[in-house]
Amino acid sequence: MSEKAYNSSDIPAFDTYPSPPPVNRVDLVKDPERKGHSTLEQRAAELGAAAGKVVQMVRRVRSTAGSLPEHPAVTRIGALAEETKARAEQLRSVSAEFALRWGHQTGERVREIAQNARDRSRELGRQAKSGYTRARNETGRIAREYPLHVALGAGAVGFLLGVTLRIGRSRRAI
Repeated sequence: MSEKAYNSSDIPAFDTYPSPPPVNRVDLVKDPERKGHSTLEQRAAELGAAAGKVVQMVRRVRSTAGSLPEHPAVTRIGALAEETKARAEQLRSVSAEFALRWGHQTGERVREIAQNARDRSRELGRQAKSGYTRARNETGRIAREYPLHVALGAGAVGFLLGVTLRIGRSRRAI
């Protein structure tokens, strides 16, 4: 009798292995209307889409013009295509420079905010320590000057806390 083949999730099924799932090219371009994209990403997406449309139009015109007899319009279209490529490259370099500059400015601003937060937290920590020290000193002074009052107050607070806990326990037991 033949043995049953070992089947596990870590062993691939060869009917689909190793082909990756199909990628829809539309999914690769993010929708600039969706939330979570910065204005820089939206602008870059718009510029990329515009450049892609121009390149597609030039290719379409070239393929159509290739079947036409030699005409000055064909050379003019070729010149326009080269000019379009040069402008697209210039636009890409300008947007890359803008993105780099914006990134540096953002980094500087983040460092400045972080430094301000550290300074503010140090100041708040110093104020908290000062307040704690004053409260502890005042409590010690009151305990030295009015020991009987402090003892009676502590006893009253303990009694009220005990009564409150007992009432709470009895309500839960019901």
